[in-house]
Amino acid sequence: MENEIIGLLSSIEKKLNSSSISPRIRASMIKELEKAKSRYRNFDSGIIKGETQKQVYESLLKKGRALVKNGKNLNEVYSFLRYANAAYFDFTDALGPLNAGIRLFTLTSALFIALSPQFLGAAFSLVFILPIFLGLNALKKRRTLGYTMALFLLPVSLAVSTLWLRFGYRVLTDYSGVLSETVEATGKSPEFARFLITIPPLLSILLLFSACLMAYKLFKARDMLV
Repeated sequence: MENEIIGLLSSIEKKLNSSSISPRIRASMIKELEKAKSRYRNFDSGIIKGETQKQVYESLLKKGRALVKNGKNLNEVYSFLRYANAAYFDFTDALGPLNAGIRLFTLTSALFIALSPQFLGAAFSLVFILPIFLGLNALKKRRTLGYTMALFLLPVSLAVSTLWLRFGYRVLTDYSGVLSETVEATGKSPEFARFLITIPPLLSILLLFSACLMAYKLFKARDMLV
């Protein structure tokens, strides 16, 4: 069976080679084009199964044909190439890193919101709720905005985790002193104070692990986004 996607990509390549665009933009598009050609070179549309994959495949062909026929806008060309690269992972059922990244983004966000008020204040945490919501929604819709929001969340999550780990070190080296300070500062019972000085540092370890793994998984999944 003729590989129609490769045919479309070859036609787009001819358009790019014959157009006068800046070297920087050309390099960016050629990079996406070469990735797509590499992925679809031995692609067999016979592996497509299920209604969703069929719809994605038909949409890809439709967009490609329209682009070859009428497309002159460079943004449209780049968007199609991104879409073609992302669609490949649908056809091959290889969306595991993205699904894992979405779950880890959710976990990292929840831990960040829970642990940051102690050191950075509740207002600081609330500022991040909307970007987190937008990022999670974008990831679910396979938008690169979600990847950007995850990268934005990474450093602040690492900072909060580090602050709690430093506090946890204090607890290890002077447990009685920190416990007494916490009881006095909060006016709570020693049992509740023990919870306050032990559980958050443990959760900060989980936050550190979750944030780093989230970044790794989403980095692997960046071509699955459009």
